[in-house]
Amino acid sequence: MAEEKLHKQADQFGLAVDNVHRALGPILNQPLDQIVAKLTAIQRCELEALVAYSINTLFWIYLKANGVPPKEHPVINELQRVQRYIAKINKTKAAAAAAAAAETDGSARTAETGDGSRPMQVDKDAAGRLIRNAINSK
Repeated sequence: MAEEKLHKQADQFGLAVDNVHRALGPILNQPLDQIVAKLTAIQRCELEALVAYSINTLFWIYLKANGVPPKEHPVINELQRVQRYIAKINKTKAAAAAAAAAETDGSARTAETGDGSRPMQVDKDAAGRLIRNAINSK
């Protein structure tokens, strides 16, 4: 009975690995520099964080499977560090989306970032006045 359960779990694991391999096939079949060249800066950050998190997670699983307590291994610190970066990326994406939405609404001066501060805006009228006054004063 226990042996059948173990075989069933092993088969399910094999199917899950096959699904992951199929999903990652397009990425794994190209050099990373070709993939990165097509991405925006935020997408590159997301991809690099995803790769780092995936590798560290796989190592955590390896440790766990071999009976090593992963919570006592430095890999846990690395996973937490990558999670902090992922949170920063998400915060930056949210701020960029809010700024883009504010620009389309015409209310860019009132757009706020995730921490309540306002993004820097150039007051074109004031800049023009400063330049005109600087030119006229000479």
